[in-house]
Amino acid sequence: MERLNGINLVSVLVDRSEEHDFSGRIINQYDDKELIFTSSMGMIRELEELYNEWGFPEESEKTRSFTMRRINAEDTVRENETEKRLVNFARDIESRDITSERGDLATFLILTEMRQHSTWQGKALHAEADEKKNFQSVLELLFFIDDVLNDK
Repeated sequence: MERLNGINLVSVLVDRSEEHDFSGRIINQYDDKELIFTSSMGMIRELEELYNEWGFPEESEKTRSFTMRRINAEDTVRENETEKRLVNFARDIESRDITSERGDLATFLILTEMRQHSTWQGKALHAEADEKKNFQSVLELLFFIDDVLNDK
């Protein structure tokens, strides 16, 4: 069986699929909490938030915003944290095996290696078919997931 290994490996458990869209859960190696998503866009948003929270893989571009930055209790603008949060807590927390958990329809292990040019690059593994795909964009990843789900 093919394997993906990486500090930021996540598993996308697809439970429902309808009209070229899908819903399910996202799990990771460091937290028992499942992130629920109701659409492919929801999955992308949840993963993007998770990567931002982890600080890994680093964004090559920051999201533009016209709102004010959050201010802390001392009324000063917070500085961005420079430490890599995922690297720090991955060292302190024992990771769990997420490769055996399955979605109702399909399971995809996703290893995002870079976030450049406003998109992601990495590898995805369809666990049930043991089929691995390199992707150069979020769109390629979505096409891979859609192809697998439409073959069912």
